[in-house]
Amino acid sequence: MKKYFLTLLSLILCSHAIAENKDTYMKDVTLWYEAFNMKDPALLDRVLSGNWVDIPPAPGQPPGPEGAKKILAELTTALPDLTIKIEEVLQDGSKVIVRSTISGTQRAALMGFPAKDRRMAIQAIDIHEFKDGKIIRTWHTEDWMTGLHQLGVFEK
Repeated sequence: MKKYFLTLLSLILCSHAIAENKDTYMKDVTLWYEAFNMKDPALLDRVLSGNWVDIPPAPGQPPGPEGAKKILAELTTALPDLTIKIEEVLQDGSKVIVRSTISGTQRAALMGFPAKDRRMAIQAIDIHEFKDGKIIRTWHTEDWMTGLHQLGVFEK
């Protein structure tokens, strides 16, 4: 009887720890998006590991959190009304998958393309991997082809 009780207690404690990690990861991952929405690079320091890896990095992007801060500065300069709306969040172990909508009006050069004062809204998918309470790696895909069309980059 004692053996079964200890097994049951272990399972309960283990499931509580998993649920706690899930809540923490879900809460922490929102800081990534809040950093962009609030134009606050300090939030990136709270959630990113010092050796965070961005996959794929932007051309010329420095490694680690400084690279994320550079992207934040570039995007919020080109799109001052930038918003990233979280549409859906899924978790599998230490990985949190986020489907979001990135939108904004281009007011300055973006990726070398001059501003035409046009608005874009694109879909993005990010997979953030956590270790020791910090994001250590982010894989991401954004629909920039649609965004560049919306911004008039391909118009003659």
